[in-house]
Amino acid sequence: MEKIKKIFYVLTTILEILLLVGAYMVNYFTHKKMGMLRHVVHKNYVWEDKYPIQTIQYIAIIALITLMLLVLILYMKRKVRLKKIVTTMSITMVILVLFFIGFILIYSAEEIRAFYYISVMLGLMTLIQIIKTFIGVIWYK
Repeated sequence: MEKIKKIFYVLTTILEILLLVGAYMVNYFTHKKMGMLRHVVHKNYVWEDKYPIQTIQYIAIIALITLMLLVLILYMKRKVRLKKIVTTMSITMVILVLFFIGFILIYSAEEIRAFYYISVMLGLMTLIQIIKTFIGVIWYK
């Protein structure tokens, strides 16, 4: 069982790092390659026309804050029995949620062309960290 916990932790951490690298690469190639810029600008136009982007952003922020608070409440109840790794995971979770919220509220598609791609990747990375922390609070005793 201990081996499964370590494998799960490593795989989810690698997935989070890959999402962060992917967000960086999308932003980098949007600035360096005209084809990528055209694709991103076209997708921004299509998504803004088709979906209520502002509403989706605020719902994502509220959902991630709610999940984070629920995990933190569960963490506080079990804090005495948990390993130190869960504390690190909880701190990382809070930092990622704050980073995601700051990114969504500060920037826009006009400032960062690949904003929608990056925000989806950062949101998934944050959600994975929240889930990983939740499982850590339940598993690591």
